[in-house]
Amino acid sequence: MAMDLNAKAAYIRGLMTGMEFDPASKNGKVIAAMMDLLEEMAATVTEHDNALDQVYDELETLDQDLDDMVADLYGEDDEEAEDEDSEDLYEVTCPNCGAVSTVDEETLLDQESELVCPNCGAAFDIELEGTEEETPAEDADKQDQ
Repeated sequence: MAMDLNAKAAYIRGLMTGMEFDPASKNGKVIAAMMDLLEEMAATVTEHDNALDQVYDELETLDQDLDDMVADLYGEDDEEAEDEDSEDLYEVTCPNCGAVSTVDEETLLDQESELVCPNCGAAFDIELEGTEEETPAEDADKQDQ
């Protein structure tokens, strides 16, 4: 983009020269000053564009270096990090206040401890679907088959 601005400014300067533009006239002085300003602005935009490109390159390098440092510091592979992120979480509703909170599978399956609501502090047990003991009606159904 910035090079296009410089090329366009040079094209306009060439048109002014080719049409025998008189910079000494009243209108010519204004147009010549505007042309000078246009060329300066195009040059400044080019400098800023080049500086911005350099900053992006340096930022990319720093980002890669930081990723390498984190990997070295924590010793995690990408696969291990994905496995940890994909841990199953379950929503549990407090029977006391109705607040919904999330718990991991290990906490959910730990039958020795009660869950404690982070909202109201009430302790409660939960029943997991499929872990209830069969009722006598269900036993009779199975025997009939």
